[in-house]
Amino acid sequence: MVPPPDNDWSLRDMAKYPFLEDAKEYIKEEGPSFDELIQDRLWGEARKRGKERVLQTLNEGRVLIRDLEGEIKQEEELFSYPIARMLVSSVGDDYLLRRYTLGEAERVSEEISREEDDKILKLSSRLDLNSDKRKGEFTVHFSDYLESTERLRSSGWKLVNQDLRDGRVYLGKRRFVRILKEKVSSIISEGLPAPTSDTILEKFNSELEDIKEELESVRTRMEEVDMGEVETELFPPCMKKLLAGQKEGENLSHEGRFALTAFLKKVGLSEDEIIDIFREAPDFDIDMASYQIQHIIGEISGTEYNPPGCDTMKTNGICFNPDSLCDQDWMNHPISYYSIKKKNEDKDQEEKEEKE
Repeated sequence: MVPPPDNDWSLRDMAKYPFLEDAKEYIKEEGPSFDELIQDRLWGEARKRGKERVLQTLNEGRVLIRDLEGEIKQEEELFSYPIARMLVSSVGDDYLLRRYTLGEAERVSEEISREEDDKILKLSSRLDLNSDKRKGEFTVHFSDYLESTERLRSSGWKLVNQDLRDGRVYLGKRRFVRILKEKVSSIISEGLPAPTSDTILEKFNSELEDIKEELESVRTRMEEVDMGEVETELFPPCMKKLLAGQKEGENLSHEGRFALTAFLKKVGLSEDEIIDIFREAPDFDIDMASYQIQHIIGEISGTEYNPPGCDTMKTNGICFNPDSLCDQDWMNHPISYYSIKKKNEDKDQEEKEEKE
């Protein structure tokens, strides 16, 4: 297949950036019919790659970049994108949808980072960003900057901390690509989950079962993370703030106490250790504290409550000082933050010991 003459994006470009309107139009006008795409043997590799994209987001956290030498591979890559969207929509799991969206955005971010500046600006224009390059730096209009960074919560992204001149924010390549990633993530998530059908469910029954099985496996692995020795310096900013406030004798809100208690239990502290932390509270009452803590950790209720996720922390006004790790699209829980910090710490220690 040859791209239409009025399309100034190559087939390779559209394979890398299948969410662009140019690519969508090409798929519609030049691609196979729906029935051909999901059933014809000619598109078997595209269907295989579609499933692979979904599984990679679960296991790798991103869709891995693929060799796109040759028109056949470019076609397979381009048409695997709608297949992947069919699959995640058919599973209909919110966690999978988030992982898939962010996994695609991670791949795109890596692709963009490899492009020449002119191509990056061309892509930015397709994403409706008012951007250009001045004095060796990328710039974006402040209004587009605000819209594109509303989910980036760390102080380093606040407009007041940017190089703002004549209504434009000046950025290095890495930060500009990060903004493009935000735009791409929003575009990819649009329309998900898409409507499915009995035909899709029947045709992809085997693929869907494999994805569901892997999804459950990922969830099990997350639940079985061994936290090891508790290291408070690796706590997420929200828990550091709550813990510091408790030690300084502040009266934490009910939501703050619940979140801190559930988190401390989850990372390995005992009931007595948690009670010792709460002794600093001005209104500390040993009987009341013991009852509340035992209820949260399951001694009384029979259910060990999980600490709230990031969205709930924000809603309750107890998300404090988010850092660069908090800003990652896939970061949605204080336990995930701590687990990643622990893994990195253990890995660094192992590498240090090997060198010694």
